[in-house]
Amino acid sequence: MLTETTGRTPEDLTAELTGLTAVDDWPSVWAGPPQGGTPEFYAWCARYGWEPQTTERILQLRTRAGGEWTFFQAKGAFWNPIGALNHYAWQVLAGSGEENGAVHTAAAEAWPAYLKAAAAVLGAPTWSGAWDAADFPEPPRPDFWEGREDRMETRSPYRLAYWAPDGRVPGQPFVVLQQSLSFQAWTAAEPGASAISLDLFAPAESRSGDR
Repeated sequence: MLTETTGRTPEDLTAELTGLTAVDDWPSVWAGPPQGGTPEFYAWCARYGWEPQTTERILQLRTRAGGEWTFFQAKGAFWNPIGALNHYAWQVLAGSGEENGAVHTAAAEAWPAYLKAAAAVLGAPTWSGAWDAADFPEPPRPDFWEGREDRMETRSPYRLAYWAPDGRVPGQPFVVLQQSLSFQAWTAAEPGASAISLDLFAPAESRSGDR
């Protein structure tokens, strides 16, 4: 039997993105929070309606919409600056290798719903397609997604959509919605999995180094 582990729906994804589009000072988000555990840190989180879950090594926050996000620091930083935000919108696990065909079916059914949910807030994506699309774009930066050589070997990301910032909002993120299929899902020997994740990447001027 397949198990969905996030408990999140396409409507939840719409709510998450709606909350993030209300952020009007992205440069201060990318600059990162004050030291964890301090009054200034909690004030920074409260400013955006974020509830800290953990600040030890990994900074994880819960939004007003109930989603959990991981904040990744830019290389060599300690949350100052932030390089990317990550959220898992959907994940399904097989109970056995015999269910891997059902994983593929569930993935194919889930993707359009979550893509539609994101587009309801962000508008039509700059590009959307599958791993083997002839016009699959190369990532603007290596940490955004796998380049062609690795993608053709791993089929990862399996499906992808992205929204490039329009430049009207300072510090506006580059948004990537992608779906994965684990390598086990292509076999019948081990139980596989599929996930849909959302990543928001800081613009180059707001960060140093790679995630």
